[in-house]
Amino acid sequence: MTVAAVAGFDVGGTNIRAELARTGTRDEVAVRRCVCPDTTAGIVAAICEMTQRLEVEAGGPLAAIGVGCAGLVDRSGVVSTSPNIPAIDDFALRALLTESLSRPVAVDNDATAALRGEMEGGAVAGVSNAVLVAFGTGIGAALLLDGAIRRGAHGFAGEAGHMVVAPDGPECPCGRRGCWEQLASGEALGRAARSAAAAGKAPALRDRVAGRIESIRGEHVGELATARDPVARRLLRDFASWVALGINNLILLVSPEVVVLGGGLSALGEVFLVPVRDALSEVYVEQDRRPPVEVRQALHGDRAGVVGAAHLALDLLGSSELHGPSGRVR
Repeated sequence: MTVAAVAGFDVGGTNIRAELARTGTRDEVAVRRCVCPDTTAGIVAAICEMTQRLEVEAGGPLAAIGVGCAGLVDRSGVVSTSPNIPAIDDFALRALLTESLSRPVAVDNDATAALRGEMEGGAVAGVSNAVLVAFGTGIGAALLLDGAIRRGAHGFAGEAGHMVVAPDGPECPCGRRGCWEQLASGEALGRAARSAAAAGKAPALRDRVAGRIESIRGEHVGELATARDPVARRLLRDFASWVALGINNLILLVSPEVVVLGGGLSALGEVFLVPVRDALSEVYVEQDRRPPVEVRQALHGDRAGVVGAAHLALDLLGSSELHGPSGRVR
């Protein structure tokens, strides 16, 4: 069997993460990370430099690379805009990398890449119809329907974070009010927690950040909820009702077997999943007439995007066997 090396890249507002992977072998491979540059030229240069370093690890040229990037990514690999990388504006990422690296390059939305990763030994392995929802600063989603990832006419399918679930809700940077991600993202949970702490209703959260209420984030709510703090658990239950409302809309639209919860909040595990499942059971329309839908945690965690990007690279080569890092980080 011919052994080929590919790499997956996950481009986010803070970091670019890369992993080298090989076909047909389980050898240890390299994992790299760098701070994401604040210019598009810097992003291209960083990926090219990381590629060169990974090729040293691989002992030869990479056969292909895959990139997952937050934002609107069209079918040609142009990132039209990205919420966490202000410099991105009609960024022809795939064309620029293909020209610079002279090898096949796949570029896709980060949630789509995460879904591709979860298809390989993850939460949707062996599943034909699923929705992955990534809860972070915003909300991203990706669709697996009838055994294939669906991207829509232009590649923008899955922008569920901008479904309006509360017309009189908080203003969204997109210009509308009540978008799902304004009520059900990690940032939304942090905002609710800061409001509770400022009103004197969440002393444990205030103490957790030494009184710096502006520093409270969604992860602090999760930590205290895991420790069974009653206020944190109540905040998480209220938050879960908004999460469930959006998930119900997605279920009605695409009828999946499984909904996978990814992103930073999914790391909370059952502390997050249980209230979401409970809330979903209350809003799931016609549930007595519809098959149940399983809500699962993403299994690859924060690696899902980079694992999926490597598989997108492998898809370009027409291969299906890929083994990734066994844990060594360099």
